[in-house]
Amino acid sequence: MRRLWILMAALMAFGALAVVAPGAGAASSSKFCSDIQNIGSSTKDLSNAANLKSSAKQAAAQFKAAAKNAPAKVKKAMNTIASFLGSLSTKNPADLAKIYTGSGFKNYTNAIGTYVKAAASCA
Repeated sequence: MRRLWILMAALMAFGALAVVAPGAGAASSSKFCSDIQNIGSSTKDLSNAANLKSSAKQAAAQFKAAAKNAPAKVKKAMNTIASFLGSLSTKNPADLAKIYTGSGFKNYTNAIGTYVKAAASCA
């Protein structure tokens, strides 16, 4: 049962990104808007730990790359998101519950809010 809850938490984190990433946008430029179009584009089936790790690593790299053309506040938020997703890719799935109760998760949720607000301007 614990594994199910851990998997559910991970799916919710990626679900939030999948909903906002494709139309997400730019508080500043069309380059930013086009850069974020690729975020989450290669996410695999997240029902197993191996795919979760590789997808988290890939999404982290995509956020970090897209942040280069973002306004300063949004860039910081996207780097926070990339850092959090990167930590998911290095953890044992059994340790994921600890990640979601730490301060990094709070920073991640705040960063998602900032990113979504900026992303809305690209729609």
